[in-house]
Amino acid sequence: MSKSYTATAVREGRWWVITVEDVGVTQARTLRDAPAAARGMVGAMLDIDEDGIQVEVTPDLGGDLAAQVRTARERVMLAERERAEAATASRAAARALLDRGLTGADAATVLGLSPQRVSQLIAH
Repeated sequence: MSKSYTATAVREGRWWVITVEDVGVTQARTLRDAPAAARGMVGAMLDIDEDGIQVEVTPDLGGDLAAQVRTARERVMLAERERAEAATASRAAARALLDRGLTGADAATVLGLSPQRVSQLIAH
């Protein structure tokens, strides 16, 4: 049975100080290491097996920086969605061009893509 905990990580010098709600505090050099450090601390403090522990660590970056990061992440997700939609539209257009009898090279020219990209699109 897995038990989940939430934690907050605050940067102090070269370390992240990780506070696991209602359990305790530990530290890690990187955010990547923070969940493992938190699991180890929870396991030790509560005398339970680390394998059954999950910890979600949220970095506390302060209001302005947190908002900037949130905006950047939202824009990346939006760009990824738009990229996927563009690929879908390009795939449909490439297939339609080929169905009309255009060669792969001509379809690539019409779409402004390389012939290799047209081949990739129609292969999916």
